[in-house]
Amino acid sequence: MRQARSFFKPSALALMIACSFSAQASAGQAITGVVKNAQGEPVRNARIHVHGRQQYIFTDAQGQFRLSAPANAELHITAPGFDGQYIQIADPASPLAITMQPGGQIERIIVSASGIHKYNLDMATPVSVLTGEQLSRRTEPTIGETLKKQPGVHANYFGPVASSPVIRGLDGPRVRILNNGLDTGDVSRTGPDHAIMADALTTEQIEVLRGPATLLYGSGAIGGVVNVVDNRIPRQLRPEADTVVETRFNSVSDEKAIAVNHDGSRNQVAWHLDGLHRHADDYKVPHFTNSDGEHSDHIDNSWVETTSLNAGVSYIGSRGLLGFHAGRTESEYGIPGHDHAHGHDGHDDHDDHGHDHGHDHGHSSDHGHHDDDVFAKARQNRFNLAGEIYDPLAGIETIALNLGYTDYEHSEIEDGHVATFFSSKTLESRLTVEHEPLAGWHGIFGYHLLRNDYKASGEEAFTPNTETTSHALFVLEEKRFGDLTLQLGGRLERVKYHADGIEFGHQDHDHSHSHSHGHDHDDHEHVEASFTASSLSAGVVWEFQPGFSWAFAASRSERAPGASELYANGAHLATGTYELGLAYVFDHHDGDIEPNRDRFYKEVANNFDLTFRKFDGNLSFTYNFFYNRVNNYIYLTDTGLSMDDLGGHGHDHGHSHDHGHSHDHGHDHGHSHDHGHSHDHGHHDSFPVLQYRQDNAILYGFEFEMGYYLDQAQSLHLFADQVRAKVRGGDDLPRIPPMKLGAEYRYQAQNWSGEIGLTRYAKQNRVSSLESRTSGYTMLDATLSYFFDVNDVEMTAFIRGTNLTNRLGFVHSSFIKDDAPLPGRAITLGLRARF
Repeated sequence: MRQARSFFKPSALALMIACSFSAQASAGQAITGVVKNAQGEPVRNARIHVHGRQQYIFTDAQGQFRLSAPANAELHITAPGFDGQYIQIADPASPLAITMQPGGQIERIIVSASGIHKYNLDMATPVSVLTGEQLSRRTEPTIGETLKKQPGVHANYFGPVASSPVIRGLDGPRVRILNNGLDTGDVSRTGPDHAIMADALTTEQIEVLRGPATLLYGSGAIGGVVNVVDNRIPRQLRPEADTVVETRFNSVSDEKAIAVNHDGSRNQVAWHLDGLHRHADDYKVPHFTNSDGEHSDHIDNSWVETTSLNAGVSYIGSRGLLGFHAGRTESEYGIPGHDHAHGHDGHDDHDDHGHDHGHDHGHSSDHGHHDDDVFAKARQNRFNLAGEIYDPLAGIETIALNLGYTDYEHSEIEDGHVATFFSSKTLESRLTVEHEPLAGWHGIFGYHLLRNDYKASGEEAFTPNTETTSHALFVLEEKRFGDLTLQLGGRLERVKYHADGIEFGHQDHDHSHSHSHGHDHDDHEHVEASFTASSLSAGVVWEFQPGFSWAFAASRSERAPGASELYANGAHLATGTYELGLAYVFDHHDGDIEPNRDRFYKEVANNFDLTFRKFDGNLSFTYNFFYNRVNNYIYLTDTGLSMDDLGGHGHDHGHSHDHGHSHDHGHDHGHSHDHGHSHDHGHHDSFPVLQYRQDNAILYGFEFEMGYYLDQAQSLHLFADQVRAKVRGGDDLPRIPPMKLGAEYRYQAQNWSGEIGLTRYAKQNRVSSLESRTSGYTMLDATLSYFFDVNDVEMTAFIRGTNLTNRLGFVHSSFIKDDAPLPGRAITLGLRARF
């Protein structure tokens, strides 16, 4: 009962916002206007945003708009292909006449993850944004593959079914994956074979904050943030309903996908509906030889089937908004490269969890996989509540609450049985207060809560059941000094872990373990650890002349070790390794695993970014150089041992096979605690034993992108990035992506658009002792789109080709690179209708 009460206690904040919202009297004045281009033609779908609010509206077909705003409000106006404008309202009674000027290559886009409504070109830290036509061209079934051409971004590619972003060589617990500013609530950061529960096909834009973004999003964002932005909680009243239906077919996997997005409003109520269904069979690849010496032209067990439905509704008034969203996603996908040859005894234990994991798997023949293939069945229910109050108190512009709850379950199925089961329940809330300028400083402060209840059981349950609670206070401020904009921020965060069912072996343990270590061990009941992490940042943007700017950002960010980094203890079948956390030490004499009596340390990242931008005229570019010095960097290192060295205790290292699903919660420790090794232990004897350790590390590199307009219709683009990462004074860190270099030609006319480009991934020779070198490869991609109208319905037909030369490419940052090369030549046909 303790957990249930704590999970839903913060809903009182939502009630407070709702009551305050309803009590607000109507205020603000009606502002009207029209937006036109330099030729006097109306600009449709220009976005009008009131500074200090998340609320915004779009212009209609005549370029007209109407909104409610304070008499002295500042409006931000943006539209694709135009420079953004800032308009200070002087006389609310007079209609505004706004003329948009043609923009440079780099479009001004509001970055919602910035926290203070910053445009991408005004941020001190580097950011990439995919939106509109560019997002449509890049969309893939996974977020990692969708973003991998962005400067500084690669993917940890676990075949086409699961691929998470790698930012500047960092991924996993160092990169936060967000949906509208809140965590996606899945388990994609605990294992590379776990898919992200977000899809680009139903998304408006995806934002990538490169470098530490810990101030707003916590220590898990020490490497960066990926924010998937959609309109599931509507924040605008539209002059007319908007519906988009898109369907796609991809030849490389016979993928069939359909997505629907609908937005509408009436009076003060706005609503949103979206749905997605995707079905794909095993992916074809160029002919290759896998790690077992077998020849193949496809990736076995790489099929995927996903369905999602979402609905949201908001009440939008002159003094605030209140919105709610509910959604469900179900996904089944094969797990390529997964080890099958372990025993399956004890499956009946999993059938008693009280969950319906869908043991009727009669779909197997539809996907063409064999009965012994391993596949995942995941489902997530997600609920969000958002509220904003405008001008509630003197000196306060906005009070905003963003609250989300996700209930996620993930089963890995073998031979029709649940071999491994994961569940994750996450409650997250962020209360933000935006104040009016005070001595020239404008910004936000607030409180951030995150609670997660993670459970795992079965053969790949190498991490224990863990409850995580994080409380944080944050502040972010900025002030202009002429051409200079100074940005300062800070965060103080308290993280606590409560892990159940841990065993260290058969030794007698000292229960008086020092509390100065920041953790308290109880061998059979639970282990608790708590950390206080603080982060500070400072940045300056200097627009030394119109269209040119320098930006410099420095930050000191702390990250508490993650639960898996502390308590992992078992065979990780997806990576073919046995992992040990920081909480353990291995006794080389008798093969026992014992408590680690040394102190655990927080990671401390000292990061510097220097950026030079030109964003005006026919030539636009961005250079970025970064240097990140990380103290106490946590990473897996080879112990030189294998599971055979665990001796007679190989079945007894870690947590119960029945994690948290029985009512005993680990008290019955006389039973066998196997992770799949004891049934067929000999097969896993060759698994190397890897241990998390802490050392000092250095990561540095650059990112570059450039665009040059040949004329109004044609442009050339270049992009490149590189990162070096190594232990300070020692070896290279594992799975660091190689240098990437790309060139594209784009054509944009009234009825036609297209692009053709080459992307070169260099060979990676700088490797750790755990990995092999990876050869380089070049990909040729092209897209052609045709825009036309049918009975007032805007239609887009497109054809896209990827890897047109059918090159064999192995992803160095992938855990299964030798068994899962990139897909071969693929032709995608699509049709999009907007009405």
